[in-house]
Amino acid sequence: MKYETIELQKKDRIGTITLNRPDVLNAFSEQLIWDLQDATKNLKEDNDIRVAIITGAGKGFTAGADLTERESSWTSVKDSLFRGFLPIFENIMQMPKPVIGSINGPAAGIGAAIAMACDLRIMSKNAYILSVFSNIAVVPDGGLSWFLTRYMGYTKAFEYAIEAKKISADECINFGIANKIVLSEDLESETIAWAERLAKRAPQSLSNTKKIMRNALEKNYLDTYSEEAEIQNKIFGNAQNKEAIKAFFEKREPNFD
Repeated sequence: MKYETIELQKKDRIGTITLNRPDVLNAFSEQLIWDLQDATKNLKEDNDIRVAIITGAGKGFTAGADLTERESSWTSVKDSLFRGFLPIFENIMQMPKPVIGSINGPAAGIGAAIAMACDLRIMSKNAYILSVFSNIAVVPDGGLSWFLTRYMGYTKAFEYAIEAKKISADECINFGIANKIVLSEDLESETIAWAERLAKRAPQSLSNTKKIMRNALEKNYLDTYSEEAEIQNKIFGNAQNKEAIKAFFEKREPNFD
């Protein structure tokens, strides 16, 4: 499928979305918002795709909203956030498969929220997360206040937000925001290798673990315990479970095709 502002590639059960406005550091025009909505929905609904990747073309992930855009269909900022961006976040977070954010440079503004909405993050050494909003006298949006507070705690999240301080790749590792840091030249290959490893694992394990852990952010221990038990009861003994156990005893890689 062709898009104006992104590239969507599907190969070996991996779907890769590349934000493709490198001349403006992949800043979000209205068209990019609609394209990303559609592409994330596409991967969400494609049962042949086991792992999704979101990255940016050129020197960065995304600079956030394109402040130079003069004409759009939005009736207000709130309209753009709910009608435009919210479906993207919902697609990423509700997608029944892991989403890897491959952060190749700045992830700023609402782009920082897109990066943090992903399930996993691999960053190049020069990449960073930036809540840039206070520089233009507004507040974080895209749920970035929620993401930063949960990863960094209120005190540090507030400091980094109101001072618009970069969260470097090394700091992202320390705060638990990033899973891996690699050299810039190795980012693409390391991201694909990670996705390939995940794509070989049991789809029901990946999707249900994501569901349980996402829900656990809002649930108490007993509710999470109960959800685990219900899902475990449904999938224990099914075809994927049997194949995984058989492969374990036969000392081979399981086949979930």
